[in-house]
Amino acid sequence: NARGCSVAPEVAKHLHSAYPVIDIALASSAVRVQQTIELMQAEWEESPEVLTSRELYLATPQQIVDSLRALHDAWDSVLLVAHNPGLAGLASHWSGRAIEMPTAAIAVFRFPGTSWQELTLGSSLELIDYWKPRELMKDIDWADVD
Repeated sequence: NARGCSVAPEVAKHLHSAYPVIDIALASSAVRVQQTIELMQAEWEESPEVLTSRELYLATPQQIVDSLRALHDAWDSVLLVAHNPGLAGLASHWSGRAIEMPTAAIAVFRFPGTSWQELTLGSSLELIDYWKPRELMKDIDWADVD
């Protein structure tokens, strides 16, 4: 959507500044998600490989976990780009509080396991960062992009 196209590059810059190394991006096959990934990659010096998954389109929290469990253990840092309500549901579940995930929001979790196979819906993950575009980009007239 228009909001995603206008804010994704700025969110990508912020994400890259805070977390310069992303080993892999796991993204829904939806056209809008693929466009978002392209906009984000344009802002990074080195872009991670992108794994596209049809299973992430409108996935439940459990389906998202299942997709993450299939990742190679050599990948420590994963960018997940998916959809609500599953994404917000998973972020809320893991954080233990209600987490809104509007377009281009970022929630960063720390998983203490040594293998993605250990990850479950009930895993104890630490929410270490959470940003919404409105908080990052206070100088934008949001009436123009909503």
